[in-house]
Amino acid sequence: MRNAVVAAAVLLSASTALAQPGMTTTSAPPPYYYPQAPAPEVKSESTATLLSIGATLGGLAVMSAGAQRESGEVFLTGAALMVIGPSAGHFYAGETGHGVKMSLLRTGAALVFGVGVISQITGVCDVAVGENGEGGGCGHSRTDRETGEKLLWIGGGAFVAATLYDFWDAHNAAHRANVRAARRYTIAPSIMGSASGTRVPGIVLAGQF
Repeated sequence: MRNAVVAAAVLLSASTALAQPGMTTTSAPPPYYYPQAPAPEVKSESTATLLSIGATLGGLAVMSAGAQRESGEVFLTGAALMVIGPSAGHFYAGETGHGVKMSLLRTGAALVFGVGVISQITGVCDVAVGENGEGGGCGHSRTDRETGEKLLWIGGGAFVAATLYDFWDAHNAAHRANVRAARRYTIAPSIMGSASGTRVPGIVLAGQF
């Protein structure tokens, strides 16, 4: 019985010692925390090209449908797609500024082309000469028609050139977007070691360069 009491006393003293804060073992300090930079979003070069070509062809199809149905709204919708569509790949790649500038360039080229068409339609003949030697019958001269033809070439050529350039540069725009995304960095809180050996809060710059 005496031995049992002594054993119980020893166990009690041991458990009490373990419960004392000064006698407990120090827990391991939290590990360093280095935040991981978010994975960059990858843009597909083929997708950028297909978006540019597909949107442009879609606009052409809508314009054709509008002309067949004699619907001005449908035709103008298709014309808008024809103007913006070639830059769809750049919008997809995040190059909004490029897309807006090239769309405005094509809009101006289309307006110049339209003026040339109007000049050609309304100036289909030379100035007619009447019996008294005075002009009559036609309101436009050969010079007007020549100017209209030049506007046709300038406007049409600028539109086609801007469109083909966007088709060609769409995959490059996606590549540039991927390069920019790979260089992104983040600033996040972290736990660091101080000179005294303790752990202190800090800030970590993480990313890919």
